[in-house]
Amino acid sequence: MNASIVLADTGNLGLLACAALTTASVIAYHARAHGDGGKWWHSPFGWHLMCFMIAFAVVLDQGAVYLLTTGGPLVSTAPPGRPDWFAWERVISFTLLIPAVLAWRLIIILRPPEG
Repeated sequence: MNASIVLADTGNLGLLACAALTTASVIAYHARAHGDGGKWWHSPFGWHLMCFMIAFAVVLDQGAVYLLTTGGPLVSTAPPGRPDWFAWERVISFTLLIPAVLAWRLIIILRPPEG
């Protein structure tokens, strides 16, 4: 198996996971309605946080939908014209950095810190 294909597949699957995590965060934040004053829509920070999460969800969900509607997340040939550093950057971003932060936010929404 070609290393470029493995990197492309890993990055694609990571992007799908990030899209699911950020969409779950938007839904959970709305359902749990945490924030200053109780309901997120009662504070400017609550509005900002919701809009920020929705913006992330839109971008990541668009990428996920594109992957799923154009042949799926798993590729059979190496992506043409992409430098090797891009594949590594994408894998690190979508499998380590972004999912960790999105999962952290979801955990905070579902189990807010006391105090």
